[in-house]
Amino acid sequence: MARVFKKRPENDIWWIEYWVDGRRIRESTKTTNRRVAERALASRLGEIVQGRFKLEKVRKSPRLSEYCQVYLDWAKEHKKSLRRDLTSIKHLEGAFGNKKLSDIHPFHVESYKIRRRSEKTPKGGEVQPGTINRELACLKRMLNLAVQWDMLEYNQIQGVKLFKEPKGPVRFLSEEEAARLIEACNATFRPIVITALNTGMRLNEILTLTWDRVDFRNRSLSLIQTKNDEPRQVPLNQTMAELLKEIPKRSKYVFTSKLGERYHCVKRAFQTATRNAGIENFRFHDLRHTWASHLVMSGVDLLTVKEMGGWKSLEMVQRYAHLSGEHRTRAAETLDGMFRLQPSPKPSTMAQIRKSVAAIKPLKKMGFIDGLYQSVQRPHNPLVVGSSPTGPTNSLLFLAMCLHHREEKTEHVVSSYPGQ
Repeated sequence: MARVFKKRPENDIWWIEYWVDGRRIRESTKTTNRRVAERALASRLGEIVQGRFKLEKVRKSPRLSEYCQVYLDWAKEHKKSLRRDLTSIKHLEGAFGNKKLSDIHPFHVESYKIRRRSEKTPKGGEVQPGTINRELACLKRMLNLAVQWDMLEYNQIQGVKLFKEPKGPVRFLSEEEAARLIEACNATFRPIVITALNTGMRLNEILTLTWDRVDFRNRSLSLIQTKNDEPRQVPLNQTMAELLKEIPKRSKYVFTSKLGERYHCVKRAFQTATRNAGIENFRFHDLRHTWASHLVMSGVDLLTVKEMGGWKSLEMVQRYAHLSGEHRTRAAETLDGMFRLQPSPKPSTMAQIRKSVAAIKPLKKMGFIDGLYQSVQRPHNPLVVGSSPTGPTNSLLFLAMCLHHREEKTEHVVSSYPGQ
């Protein structure tokens, strides 16, 4: 039922009330004249009948600064990347805080991208495209939820494109670097690093691991809280099985401080270890890259690596499991010498053969060489079978072959002789 009314008796402003698709809508006419308010109500009802009514015209869209807390309350219960969102919202609120959600247009977002690229980080570096992409992804998610929660008619920035992020080579450690890193860790942090290198588990999966998820009999770990919310079994090698048996049980969590307190952040300990080991440009997550890369270089197929690491697609495994240049070089050398033009004997070798042939020509006149050559032609000749091509017996047989043929064909004999 549609009507005009006053919200308060002491207020002279008239309001109109009507229903659209089962939803009650109230809006102010901003007039003290009842007849003007009635004409406004009739106009609205006409738009509804003719199908020209748009709800966003009257819906009250909150400002981004007001909406941020609503979003964060939801994110605390549903998102694992809450810390990343808190960082993103600080920048988004500074740029769009005073704007209503319905007033955030693609032009404003493009201007934001340009401005952020020109800014500097607290350490004086450039703001990377990936950082800006995370902020824009957060903004898009916020507006999409506002649409679901009936606070916004539609997300106007849905089509805004993100920056292309360059894909550099994945950083992973060699065996020598890994040994240096393990040596540089303190006693309580070292088991965490060894676990990451031997299992490929993510940092949060390691820090939240509890003893009831450790199966010593089957040598495996049962992970429940994973990044993609899909449980998986992690097999344990002998190194990990022995390591876990040596860790004292101070708490329900496997990896704790000496006081039994669970670790929440190991950034400082990891930075100290990498600095002492002389390893640069390396993050904790790169230990997972190291694990996957060495599995692939050892011949493990990508599908197995994907299942062990808990990745959703083979493409992600190929992104992580890059091979080292040394490993590719060794693979290429397996065909070395197989497909090439065989070189002819050196001129110096030919000259030496002619000299040797000339030296034993007198034996040919005595019939010794011809008899020796005939013996070479017999199958399974004991003088040939098992002899070395460069041994004294074969050398004499080879000269016999040369003398049996005409001297001008010596080059042909040399090129076909298996010892050359």
